Amino acid sequence: MAKLANEIDVAAVLGPDGVIGEFVSDFESRASQLAMAELIAEAVALGESRVIEASTGIGKSFAYLVPAFLSNLRVVISTGTRNLQDQLFQKDIPLIRKAIVSARKVALLKGRSNYCCPHRLNMYRRQDRFKSRDMASIFSALAAWAASSDSGDIGEFADIPENDSLWYYATSNADNCLGSECPEIDRCFVLKARKKAMDADIVVINHHLYFSDLALKQDGFGELLPDADVLIFDEAHQLPDIAGNFYGEQITLRQIDMLCREIIDAELSEAAESRSLQTHSDRLGRCAADFRLVLQTFSPKGEWERIQHAPAVQQAVAALRESMQELADQLETMIGRGKELALCHRRLQGLIAALTNYFEADDNQVSWYELSERSFRLVRSPLEVAQPFREQLKLADFSSVFFTSATLSSQQSFRYFSERLGLGDIECASFDSPFDYAQQALLYLPQNLPEPADERYAMLFGELCREMVEACSGHCFILFTSYRMLSWTAEYLRAHCNYALLVQGELQRNELLQQFVRIENPVLLGTSSFWEGVDVKGDQLRCVIIDKLPFKSPQDPVYRRRIQRVNKNGGNAFFEVQIPEATISLRQGVGRLIRDAGDRGIVVLCDNRLNTKGYGRGMLDSLPPMRRSIDLHEVTSFARQLGITKVPG
Repeated sequence: MAKLANEIDVAAVLGPDGVIGEFVSDFESRASQLAMAELIAEAVALGESRVIEASTGIGKSFAYLVPAFLSNLRVVISTGTRNLQDQLFQKDIPLIRKAIVSARKVALLKGRSNYCCPHRLNMYRRQDRFKSRDMASIFSALAAWAASSDSGDIGEFADIPENDSLWYYATSNADNCLGSECPEIDRCFVLKARKKAMDADIVVINHHLYFSDLALKQDGFGELLPDADVLIFDEAHQLPDIAGNFYGEQITLRQIDMLCREIIDAELSEAAESRSLQTHSDRLGRCAADFRLVLQTFSPKGEWERIQHAPAVQQAVAALRESMQELADQLETMIGRGKELALCHRRLQGLIAALTNYFEADDNQVSWYELSERSFRLVRSPLEVAQPFREQLKLADFSSVFFTSATLSSQQSFRYFSERLGLGDIECASFDSPFDYAQQALLYLPQNLPEPADERYAMLFGELCREMVEACSGHCFILFTSYRMLSWTAEYLRAHCNYALLVQGELQRNELLQQFVRIENPVLLGTSSFWEGVDVKGDQLRCVIIDKLPFKSPQDPVYRRRIQRVNKNGGNAFFEVQIPEATISLRQGVGRLIRDAGDRGIVVLCDNRLNTKGYGRGMLDSLPPMRRSIDLHEVTSFARQLGITKVPG
């Protein structure tokens, strides 16, 4: 039976006779899970912080949720993805609350764009924006749902996919939200969700929202995090890259186009007799499109300083800045006409400031650009995030902060992760997986492949993939470090085997994963987004093939400058930066295979540098303790058994 939270400790919940077993039918007490929970409970009591690596299978969610519920402190839990947020809030937390009688209030808080905006919904309905009968009907149904919804979470309205462009008209973002000046503020779902969070004892957010917190304090909605005592980062390995995005600035063609569109909408709504803003907005839109055409004559991605002196670039920049300023000057004369026009003026001023910053030289920042098929990005990124990250943590003044993930260490060291976030001498701990990798998995290291740069590699890799796909009757993930190699291999397999191929880029990521689980004998080909956050249990996934070691491209502008800085300061960037990053990414990719105690399968690592280079042994030793083989016949024999033999779960 459930027990009162103040009567028990973590062992009474997660131990061999723990009460959680009465509410989770397949629960098995795991020594590593209990040890992790006890470590967190002890650190919370002492007001200390920890870095905790919790290998796959430990059940780290329960390991931090249980001490969170048993404490009397306010806890914020930040996850890597919205999906994990929903899993914690809708599945894991309700189970724990059944086992522990607790009066603690829990709230789920997402970013603003995840909630329907009544103001924008009504504004676009009044404008009769949708001429298509179907679109108008869907928008009316959306309005009816919003009128009766308690949360306004757009994930609840299944008639429109979350990535559908229609949500543009029904949600707000940090740029176009009117904040405290909104006429619909009494109906604001974002404000309602934040008020619940302010009243809660345990708040579940995501990393993007955490890093947005400093901006949230200035948007008229008050503060979210400073009153919390404990902060838990799950999937903490993502933090350095996400922090880099948030501590930088970016300008995109889409951002400019959306602002121009909203300026025209604001003029129509608040100054209908005027057409001057539309004229200037159209000019800015043309200048931005011309700017992209000029960038198109250079490499798709690179440092700004490499192209900034080209005459065509200087001319395009001047036209873009001039058109922005002309529109801002015209907007300034009309800001008294309405709140939307005033907001558009503030946004445009912010865009002009960001563009000015982009062109300024700074040894601690790198300005770079990137082109896509229809857009461009101008990005100004910090080379290091340690200092601003430390300052943000210090400002929030948590008594304890926990960083946990399955992959935080590289070659048994947490140094790289800790240094990137400026964590100093924080105590680190690692808990091993309860899975029996020696029995459940086989690691194949083919000896006949040349190094990936060899011209023979692609053909030999394609043939090896065909052999493994046939041996496993499909049921394979093939993970790549580049789209080029993915495309080539997809064409090769289509010509040489008859299994259903699910190829990244041909469908949305979630649809590819749903089809992989649903269809017979599937083979999925994906790049970096499939190396983590993918959880396929059981016989449907029997083999993970990785084309080469996931070293980041040294041509990436930010990465290149980071490497240069380490080497300039007397370090060795290959061993201090590139090897640790590649090792952590490799562990993520390999970790897609064994997700449950009953899983069995094969990992194939097709990069011969693991065998020929000195650093290869250290990378291999960072992987789970699987049996290793260099014999293809042994591997294919093991593969053919996977369809009929399964270790009991």
